[in-house]
Amino acid sequence: MLEALKSHRALLTKRAERIHQLLATVDRTIRKLKGETDMEIKDYYQGFSDEQVERYRREVRRRWGDDTLKASEARVTAMDKDKFAAVQAEGDAIFRAISDNMAREFDSREVHEQVARWRQWLEHFAHYSDEAILGLGRAYSQHPEFAAFFRKYHKDLPEFMTKAIEYYYATGK
Repeated sequence: MLEALKSHRALLTKRAERIHQLLATVDRTIRKLKGETDMEIKDYYQGFSDEQVERYRREVRRRWGDDTLKASEARVTAMDKDKFAAVQAEGDAIFRAISDNMAREFDSREVHEQVARWRQWLEHFAHYSDEAILGLGRAYSQHPEFAAFFRKYHKDLPEFMTKAIEYYYATGK
């Protein structure tokens, strides 16, 4: 009986901590909407550790510079949570559509249309030159974390995305 109560208490404590976190997020959102404060970039990347977020930020700085990072974060933090969730869902739909069309080959009209849609979707985060887009497309298959992300959709998607993006740019979009 005592162990059951201790276990139940531990569960309730975890729930209370979760509710406290949710309340803090709601309070920050209210302050943001009232113009009293800005949400921090890490608030938009729940599910990622602070270390992961900082590692990604360092990578962006290294590849494209501090100005690109600042501009991208300004675009993201200007979105409210609903808009950000919609943008993330749109990205998921694009990656699923490309994955679903892999049997048609990377140079098919269907894949080409989805790559164009992906290219437009990226503008939510930053403006990229064609050269930067090609670099990003290549990183999808060469960078272990990008590749792992795309393998959640299909084991061959990282390489397929790279080929499809290269083809998209080679054919003049």
